Amino acid sequence: MGAARETGHQIAPRLLGAWTALVCVYIVAPLAAMFAVSVTPLDYISLPKNGLSLRWYARLLQQSQFFDSGWNSVLLALEATATALVLGTLSSLAIVRYRFAGREVVRLTVTSPLFIPMVMTGLAILIFSSAVGWGSEPSRLYIGHCALTLPYAVRAISASLTGFDLNQELAARNLGASPLKAFLLVTLPQLRPGLVAGAIFAFIVSFDNVGLSIFLTGATYKTLPVELLSHIENDNDPMSAALSVVMVVLSMAIVLLAERVVGLQRLVRG
Repeated sequence: MGAARETGHQIAPRLLGAWTALVCVYIVAPLAAMFAVSVTPLDYISLPKNGLSLRWYARLLQQSQFFDSGWNSVLLALEATATALVLGTLSSLAIVRYRFAGREVVRLTVTSPLFIPMVMTGLAILIFSSAVGWGSEPSRLYIGHCALTLPYAVRAISASLTGFDLNQELAARNLGASPLKAFLLVTLPQLRPGLVAGAIFAFIVSFDNVGLSIFLTGATYKTLPVELLSHIENDNDPMSAALSVVMVVLSMAIVLLAERVVGLQRLVRG
């Protein structure tokens, strides 16, 4: 029995390691294939058979529509992220700290975009804006992306608030700090892990969104993912793979920058 139990303890980590490796391959393989297509010298989507070429990345630099839509996506993601952090902090404070009638309704409302299909959300905003004559594409996208990113901020900040010792803020108040000063100097610094995590998730979700944005963009204002989808539908060339690689690298760069500046592992441990 002892030998069998020991053998089981030896096999379990190996099976877990094998399963983890398979999951990693499943996630990384499509990205590797996309990168391979982006460096093909051929004029159509295919794996590089006769050497490698960066021609599609060079062509990408000549496409002004990608730069314009990319700038739109970055600004929109920054605006939505900032708004989501402010609203998420206020919502989290109310949900975690206070008990009031309708508390669960508030929690359900702010997190509802997580389980409502983005296509339905985009279509609903489009129908409403058309009914009231609201034709501003940037403002419609801003509202939609704020609703889309708010749940991520609320989840992350609420997790930080759950482990926060309220006595520290009360001690600051007893020492003469105003409610606002106690929040800024005591509470807010301890919410930094949730704020950073929420900001990262919110920015990436907004920047890469297609399902909602495709209903709210137009001929004069597009986001980068929507412009990429339009290019894929109209042109069967590897430039779409090159642009996809750039978007993936940008998303990874944001996470790495946050790790370098803030230290995500230290925040998680804290």
